[in-house]
Amino acid sequence: MHEILQTQRLTLRRLVLSDARNMARLINGADIAQMTASIPSPYTSLCAEFRIMWMHAQWGRGRSYAYAITKTGNDRLIGVMDLFENSQGEKELGYWLGKPYWGEGIVTEAADCVIAEGFKTLDLAHIAAGYFEDNPGSARVLEKLGFKLQSSKNSLYSVARKKHCPTIELRLSRKSAMNTLREAAL
Repeated sequence: MHEILQTQRLTLRRLVLSDARNMARLINGADIAQMTASIPSPYTSLCAEFRIMWMHAQWGRGRSYAYAITKTGNDRLIGVMDLFENSQGEKELGYWLGKPYWGEGIVTEAADCVIAEGFKTLDLAHIAAGYFEDNPGSARVLEKLGFKLQSSKNSLYSVARKKHCPTIELRLSRKSAMNTLREAAL
């Protein structure tokens, strides 16, 4: 995976330690942490620094390709888009976006780019994704990207919620992605 990806409006780049403060500021609060499995609440700068270092180690091992989402021309982190190895050994799409940037199509645009890069550079038959049942925003994003339902009878532990919550699991095949991705031809 390339370390820097470009879309019409966004630059996706590897995370750096100087992103930690802004990451902690944007994640703090229930709106984001509770919609993820692994982000605790509250979320401090130290949590963000640790996560960034962990993501760098995972990139080096080929297990996670986490990108800072930034607007082109402004290097300030506004969210994260990650293609990571899940517990089944599949590559899975995960993301969060700071609340001030919701409703602009940023996640869909960033995901298009990372999915295209993943299918171009990694030997993937499909990419997995999932969301908590009470997260209609992620449901809309993944539907726009062409992901198809795999299972709705699972639950996943949410660190922020401190309990298991119902999840929806989806999958995007390489063939389906070729028909739906807008950013780049595969």
